[in-house]
Amino acid sequence: MAIQGVIFDMGHTLMGLDGTWPEIFERGAQDLARFFELHEPGVDAGALTQTWLDRRRDGFARAQKTMREVTAEDSMRWSLARVGLSDPSPTLLAGAIDAFFAYEETHWCAYPEAIQVLRTLSNRGLRLGMLSNATHDPLIQRLADRLGFRPWLDPALSSASTGIRKPDPAAFAPILDAWALPPASVVMVGDTLDADILGAQRAGMPSVWFRSRKDARQEGSAIPSDARVSVIPDATIEQLGELPVCLLAL
Repeated sequence: MAIQGVIFDMGHTLMGLDGTWPEIFERGAQDLARFFELHEPGVDAGALTQTWLDRRRDGFARAQKTMREVTAEDSMRWSLARVGLSDPSPTLLAGAIDAFFAYEETHWCAYPEAIQVLRTLSNRGLRLGMLSNATHDPLIQRLADRLGFRPWLDPALSSASTGIRKPDPAAFAPILDAWALPPASVVMVGDTLDADILGAQRAGMPSVWFRSRKDARQEGSAIPSDARVSVIPDATIEQLGELPVCLLAL
């Protein structure tokens, strides 16, 4: 079947992280504690920060098992209730979450070939969208704007907005339904075997694995052992700029 659309993952597919995750988390925790020291001095900032980090870790583990997203908003509300603030204002809630993600947000950079690849595929008449496993949709939307992806991606969704994480095949339904296209005509492009490629396979979509990282998640360590041997992408690329030619062969 002819390819009519392409769904991109976001992190490590269209953009890369200038930094390490331990550094990002440490700085985010420091900024979150500082936010509460300034704006809610009655809250034990240290206890709140540790509670938040623990809840984030537990929520991620749970979301990986259930494929239902635990959003940053849910985790922050739960954490604030644990330190005695059970009814935070929307302004305080949003400000705290933004404080934690602010450092990370500035360290995502678009891959050099990303915009040209999007432009080339759009000029072919392909529908382009984005689907990211992420706990905070406002962060994803701001990055789509700041890095210049917005004009090319319609829709741009995250698991925080849909509630469903890849590799659940239902995660792809909002885009496929919006485009009114059959799964076999839409390609998933992503960097993780366990989310992007396995999810596409389960949804009946062809896939392209972008080996942007050489880490355990790429090598399939998070894939259920009974499924790992059968998770095979339809194509593999080492550079994002290879994608336009790669798609011609699918």
